[in-house]
Amino acid sequence: MIKINHYDILKILITLICTGLGAILDETFLSFFAAINVLTIGIIHGANDLYILSKLNKNPKKQHFIYLFIIYVIFVFVIVFALYRFPFWSLLLFVIISSFHFGEQQWHKNTILKSATLYFFYAVFGLLLFALLFFTHKTETENIIFEITQVQLPTYLFDRLLLFVSIIFIIFSLINFKKLKPQLFIQAVGFLSLMLLFFQTSLLWSFSVYFVLWHSFPSLIEQADVLYKYQSSPIRSYIKSALPYWLLSLIGLTVAILFVDNEIVSLTSLFFAFLAAITIPHVIAIFLMHKKYIS
Repeated sequence: MIKINHYDILKILITLICTGLGAILDETFLSFFAAINVLTIGIIHGANDLYILSKLNKNPKKQHFIYLFIIYVIFVFVIVFALYRFPFWSLLLFVIISSFHFGEQQWHKNTILKSATLYFFYAVFGLLLFALLFFTHKTETENIIFEITQVQLPTYLFDRLLLFVSIIFIIFSLINFKKLKPQLFIQAVGFLSLMLLFFQTSLLWSFSVYFVLWHSFPSLIEQADVLYKYQSSPIRSYIKSALPYWLLSLIGLTVAILFVDNEIVSLTSLFFAFLAAITIPHVIAIFLMHKKYIS
């Protein structure tokens, strides 16, 4: 039975509208609006990780929460250090982990029976999105990777990556066909709308629309339903709880921008380090939440 909900249709329609806007509006305005979206909804959707972890451990004590906070902060600093010390491998790890996270968020709801092949499918689907995004914005992607890692990748690598990942995606889709069948149609239409977006608009605008509309907002709603399902307004409760950590994240990014020497560390590298540092622990928290509350 095909499963389609109103939000799936709304996402596709908004994606098509954003594609049109991305083609006609000024690039400076689009970049500014994209950055605002990522720094608001994009960051807020991962700002309640500590509460998720404490809920999973069923330990509401203040001391336990402080203990988790200290571990979380240390983990973030370790990731930041790795990004500066081993930028290429850290970038690769970030893409792989994010690929699984994006695929899991988009497909997991109607795939209750989990398996190793299904987890591989999540990762491959997310990697397919990255490969398509890189392929449609080769020059921009090349420049960003070089700025972060000082490694100059050949342009043809993006062509081969897309071809390779597409083949692997088809294989794992066939392996998991029965589990994926109810949502294959709507996911295919959604993917086509994202393809159009990626081909017609800039890298930053394309990524921001996918990241906020297709990933962050659905994740925020899901987390609110899990964490605050007995409250009158789960989303309002979620945002209220996440606000201090969101502000702390933005303050940390602002301080880093103001005090780090841009001749040693570029703004692009710094922004990437910030996103990766908060993304990796978030992926772990959401994966554990899905296993306990959604699976």
